[in-house]
Amino acid sequence: MVGSIVMTLMLAAIMVIPIGLMIALGVVVYKDAKAHHMSAGLWTAVAILAPNFIGVIIYLVVRSNQEKIYTCSNCGVDVKEDYNMCPNCKSVFEKICHVCKRAINNDVAYCPYCGTEVDEAEQVQTATKVSKKTNIVKPLAIIGGIFLAFALILFVGMFSMAIASGEFNNSTSVSVMSYEVSMGEHLKAGFKYNEGRDSIKLDRQVGEVVGLEGVMNVTKGNITLDIFNPKGEKVYTEKYEASDVEQPVNIQLEAQDSGKYKVALTISKASGSYDIRGN
Repeated sequence: MVGSIVMTLMLAAIMVIPIGLMIALGVVVYKDAKAHHMSAGLWTAVAILAPNFIGVIIYLVVRSNQEKIYTCSNCGVDVKEDYNMCPNCKSVFEKICHVCKRAINNDVAYCPYCGTEVDEAEQVQTATKVSKKTNIVKPLAIIGGIFLAFALILFVGMFSMAIASGEFNNSTSVSVMSYEVSMGEHLKAGFKYNEGRDSIKLDRQVGEVVGLEGVMNVTKGNITLDIFNPKGEKVYTEKYEASDVEQPVNIQLEAQDSGKYKVALTISKASGSYDIRGN
């Protein structure tokens, strides 16, 4: 039950998280491209659809070669680096000396190049060009970090499930994949390439039948079935080798002592299943 819930959550995460990351990546690229007067829709598609973040790398290279964008400090409209006047509010970014025709600061009284006095009549509304910086590195780093964390968690989860299912198990106990019951007078389990033991006890009186019936399905390795009397002495043994068909289990012994007879299964690097009941 718990395993199925974990698997369902992992499958949901595998589908939802990458989609969410792609949407976040698209939003970041779209806003940045729009701020740089680039084709926002086109570059968003390139960033999302190109595999292995190749589209993002191409976008960043092209973006670095774009002309710098500024904003007018007076009205906030985007202006280019070589603009001397805002095309929206007509604020002047740099004055031009009417004698030497060189750019001078807005707040000077005399031209620093030719010494000409700046006529008050030439005073106009001034503004400054403010660099329009958009930081795309930080959001991209966050998205990349989330992606790597998700990949790591997914890897650890799948590795843990593989161990739990017996894929890498080499312990001294049975790692059961579809464990149903191993109690009372019933042994039933499925396993994959494991070594270990499983057992039940049959309470019998003198003269009663110590019986077992069921099937062994050994596809790799082998399983040994031993029966011990209440004194701990082995009274029966049988080995089941790997086979393409199920092997029937039908054992009938007469109890020579009263008490609990132990039925022990020894799994030797075996894969398969067994379903055995006492009778």
